[in-house]
Amino acid sequence: MSNYEETPTEPTNESLRHLESFWHVSLPETFRIFYTHLQSPILGNCEFYPIRMIVQGAGRVFGMLPQFLPFGRAIGDGGLYGFYVTPEIALGRLPVAYLEEDDMYLRPVASSFETFLAHCITVGRYEVEEEWAEGSDDWQETEERDTLIELFSLPETLLTLEAPRNNTELNERLLAFDPHNSASLCYLGCNQRSLGHVERALDLFHRASEVAPWFGDIPYLIADVFREREQPLRAIPYYWSVVQHALPLCTHTINWNLGEDHPEADVYEVAADVLSQWEKHIPSEIKKHPLWQVVAHEDPYDPNIREALGDAFYAQNDLGSAECEYLSALSLCHTERSRQPIRIYEALAQLYERRGYIRDLHLVNFDQQLPRTLL
Repeated sequence: MSNYEETPTEPTNESLRHLESFWHVSLPETFRIFYTHLQSPILGNCEFYPIRMIVQGAGRVFGMLPQFLPFGRAIGDGGLYGFYVTPEIALGRLPVAYLEEDDMYLRPVASSFETFLAHCITVGRYEVEEEWAEGSDDWQETEERDTLIELFSLPETLLTLEAPRNNTELNERLLAFDPHNSASLCYLGCNQRSLGHVERALDLFHRASEVAPWFGDIPYLIADVFREREQPLRAIPYYWSVVQHALPLCTHTINWNLGEDHPEADVYEVAADVLSQWEKHIPSEIKKHPLWQVVAHEDPYDPNIREALGDAFYAQNDLGSAECEYLSALSLCHTERSRQPIRIYEALAQLYERRGYIRDLHLVNFDQQLPRTLL
């Protein structure tokens, strides 16, 4: 159990209601069961915050995307786990994402909280394989195993199969428990591509894009296949899709197996560079888009440019594009001493109020009151 373990100061059901009020979201039933029986547990590679700490804003920091709802910390590498929620996603199962705290990038982890529990156990076993081999891990105890099986209806194979031996086996195991795991689909797609099975790789990438269209790395992986095939006209729509994502929703090329000669940089940066180099192939409808000028001829990592573009979209009533630009600008300037981050928070609050996004409005108002981490 976690070192946060404590005697609850109020009934768990009331605490969960407070959390729903804070997040403005209906909690998954498995999440409720989990916290009803385990107040502040460590499960595999995740240390979950106690409910009362989440309600107080545990894990939230100045500059964080309001769509990310953190509920625990990754053991070892310092990142955060939480739900990624948009108004559309809130109508179905809530996917779990991982936040890289150093650069505030988000990537998908599991398609639901239920499958995230399997993820925690599988990744936790993989990361402590030697301890498992020696029989020193508490998960081997029958009582612990039976409790997990009973509470969460987890397959016994999570605990009885040998731990994965490498990253490929790990992602195959994760995908077996969570067929909608977009990150594992991408990882295994990259493996297939490295083996020369390109059509199989594209199939896996397309499956991933259907599950997590919010994640900018996926169209990048598809585009890069067509780039290597020297098919710019097929690659361009996917590169263009990448740069239409908010910066925090695109990670690094080094997260994927793309070959030794592939540039090591932000996914967004490489996509923007390729589009600029292929300007002669760019369709006229893309060149007419206000974002094209920023991507091809200006600095897409300049927060002032992104904020100004957000203002322009807002004035045109293109609120979806305005939100994307404001979130990109915030991610670029949240460590600065200027008033710009507060100004962007105010613009986001106005935008969310106009769209009726109550949860996002509440969280941007909450986050802008948090202490800044200044560089």
